[in-house]
Amino acid sequence: MKKLSIEECQRDLLALEAADQLTDNVEREIARFKSMGTKNLLGQATKMLISGNLSLEALDLPANFFEQLEHLVHLNAVTRRKYRECVQTNLDELSLVQDGEVVDE
Repeated sequence: MKKLSIEECQRDLLALEAADQLTDNVEREIARFKSMGTKNLLGQATKMLISGNLSLEALDLPANFFEQLEHLVHLNAVTRRKYRECVQTNLDELSLVQDGEVVDE
């Protein structure tokens, strides 16, 4: 069984908190973008094409929106990997107990 330090656990909890905040930010931006309506989006897209300003800001999205998405995907991948390791460890320990072996703490 893998032994974790308090510092590792605290770091993981901070990473989960950062992922939660990032998820909230991304969800808020997506909801705002979806609520704009097709007519407004087409109007803004037309203005972008005419002005040559092809940027996320022209669509009222933050400039780092895609960076936020990439960071969120990375954090989620790390979290899933770590959780998968925990579940596998638990499964291995339960299998040992079910087989009649004693698990040392």
